[in-house]
Amino acid sequence: MNKPVLMIVIPVYNEESVLPLTAPRFLQVLQRMIGEGMIDPTSRVLFVNDGSRDGTLAQFEKLHERDERVHFISFSRNFGKESAMFAGMEAATGD
Repeated sequence: MNKPVLMIVIPVYNEESVLPLTAPRFLQVLQRMIGEGMIDPTSRVLFVNDGSRDGTLAQFEKLHERDERVHFISFSRNFGKESAMFAGMEAATGD
């Protein structure tokens, strides 16, 4: 039986200061679930930048360079968390 491929979708807005703390935590949980055989190793975290005006986008670029499990979409302006979630769900792959 194949393990499910999980893609966690997280909308963010102006989260530059907290991303260095929260992103590694999501990745730890993802790795633990992979290690315990709960999910497929191709599982990912997808952040949706909802038009942040701080350094959030730069943080995503750094995170993605360090860990291929981090993916992101970036809006040119703020559309609201509902639109960010919808875009993330549309872009998500997996189960």
